[in-house]
Amino acid sequence: MCGSKISFGVKAPRSMGERIRRILIEMGALDRGKRIRSDGSHIYIPVLESINSDLLKGIADVEIVRMEFEEDRRRVTVEEILGRKPSFETIGDIAVVEDEEPERVADAIMAVHRGIRTVLAPVSDVEGEFRLRRYRYVAGEKKTLTVHREHGIRYMVDLERAYFSPRLGTERLRVAEQVRPGDTVVDMFAGVGPFSLLMAKRGARVIAIDKNPYAVKLLRENARMNRLDVEVREGDAAALTEDLADQADHVVMNLPHSASIFLSEAIRTAKSGGVVHYYTFAPEDDLYRDAKTIEEKARELGCEASILYRGIVRSYAPRIYNVVIDFMVKKDASTSQNGI
Repeated sequence: MCGSKISFGVKAPRSMGERIRRILIEMGALDRGKRIRSDGSHIYIPVLESINSDLLKGIADVEIVRMEFEEDRRRVTVEEILGRKPSFETIGDIAVVEDEEPERVADAIMAVHRGIRTVLAPVSDVEGEFRLRRYRYVAGEKKTLTVHREHGIRYMVDLERAYFSPRLGTERLRVAEQVRPGDTVVDMFAGVGPFSLLMAKRGARVIAIDKNPYAVKLLRENARMNRLDVEVREGDAAALTEDLADQADHVVMNLPHSASIFLSEAIRTAKSGGVVHYYTFAPEDDLYRDAKTIEEKARELGCEASILYRGIVRSYAPRIYNVVIDFMVKKDASTSQNGI
């Protein structure tokens, strides 16, 4: 084993790994310079040579061993502490845990991730007009407001008052990379601005719309904080795009529960040759069923929708996926002049 040497450790059942590690920390016995090892049934935790072995023998369910431990050039992972992979995501300095043992996972997260100040557990699905979740406090500071960094931009996010998902970070970058300086972008459901600000950073003229007043407040603050110019509109996207017919090079429709309701407005807003980025939820056996709906709606409006890209963004529920369909709107001269 490269970079390892024989030293003392304790052997414990994997199910006891987290508790034993915490006891060793409290005793001042954990050797943080070496990496914890594990196999199918046991975890092996390195301890300092200076610790009295009689003290270690007093810990229930452990056996003192002498074995090779690799020097730790990285931190112990949450998975190593728990002996399994828990479900959690981080947003700024808040961890959101979806696990049957949230308190146990919270302890492991805060031990490994020094930047995490708060651990929350959701007590509802995304719900309501503003797509919000309710949470319960698990550990750390009692708060839901944080600053999240993504692709060089800082976002103020309040998890209970404005929708935000870090799992869309790669997708946001994929879309932003299609934007050229001077393009006009209409973000119909902007939230706190993760699509809008990234596109503004690339030199686009961005019109960001959202119906949630608190999300709009944070969006304005995020634009100011990042010194980016974004036109922010508060209200319903259907009404607030009426003056934008045939203007957009890109239209973002990140409202997967009900984006289809706003397809007419999105198609009208796009210029001929403009691209609409449409998000929805779909079952595993018919992921891109909305492509037909898109093409039919375009024909109703006297234009054409050409599908450019179809992709899975993330899993959402068992056998249900969040998918994206990019399509180009093609309009003839009379259709464009009439604003469809």
